Amino acid sequence: MLFKKKAIVNRQIVGFTKPGRFLFFKIKAKPIYKVVKEQVTPTPTAGKPKAQAARPAKQTTMKRSALQMKMLANLAPALVEIGMKMTPEQYMASSMNKARIAAVAVLVVGVIAVFVLKLETVFALFAVAGAAAAYFMGYQMLMSYPIRKTKSVGNDVEKDVLFAARDMIVSMRSGVPLFNAMATVSVGYGAASREFEKIIDRVQLGMPMDQAIDEVSEKSRSATFKKLMLQASTSIKVGSDVISSIQEVINDVSQERVIELRRYGQRLNAIAMFYMLFGVIFPSMGIAVAAIMSTFISIFTIDNNTLIMAVLGLAFLQFVFLRMVSSSRPSFAS
Repeated sequence: MLFKKKAIVNRQIVGFTKPGRFLFFKIKAKPIYKVVKEQVTPTPTAGKPKAQAARPAKQTTMKRSALQMKMLANLAPALVEIGMKMTPEQYMASSMNKARIAAVAVLVVGVIAVFVLKLETVFALFAVAGAAAAYFMGYQMLMSYPIRKTKSVGNDVEKDVLFAARDMIVSMRSGVPLFNAMATVSVGYGAASREFEKIIDRVQLGMPMDQAIDEVSEKSRSATFKKLMLQASTSIKVGSDVISSIQEVINDVSQERVIELRRYGQRLNAIAMFYMLFGVIFPSMGIAVAAIMSTFISIFTIDNNTLIMAVLGLAFLQFVFLRMVSSSRPSFAS
């Protein structure tokens, strides 16, 4: 008996099915694939050097398409996770249109500013360069937005997952089963509720409780949610008390957060001290001393340009300190 070799089919996502509801079940969107056929090129002969020279160009085109397909493949699950009902191709086209609009707006504003202020024609080149920079930067920011949004989902879950777990423990201690307790906290706790809702949906579709917990926690971006669900899944498999194991994780996470908040307070004290020195004392004293010295010693003079540069420097310094404070803040408190 001869075995047939299975053909390798290249597939490309062209869309998603519409999600729906059927009684207690949710029908989730599934990707629709399109078969991409490869073009067969004739083998070059020795008497045709042109065909041999055309090989690298085709290989470069295939590499570019592979990179583009990789980017679209990373974009597809990110769009589904953040709830945008668009295909990667549609989102890419929308990003390009928005980037073009931003570039045209920057170009128009720059040209109008050149004519209104009666600047030289050379300054119009800066408007063109600004438009090009606005297009590329806008396109890159829009294309990376879904992936950055998925990374911030973990921080959103960290904010409310501990409160949801405490509510679930209270319900279970009153005699409510684990499934019903998860259904109770699947509403009202923001991104944490959506994680519990994923478990409820899988169980309603017939998946075992421990398997549904393992599958959702593996894909979750929240470390606290993974710890809680790992203990719950292990307790279900072993047959031990789920309430006590989850309660121990809650106590440990609460203690860790208290320690992290104390560290954050210590960092804020150091940042506040440097801010008082470099953001308040040195600028005010420096401007006063410079004004006094300029009246006695004619080494330099303080004019409008100097004051404008000082104000811009202070604004940049304020921005730096604000970024330092926001970046040092714990993820569950951001």
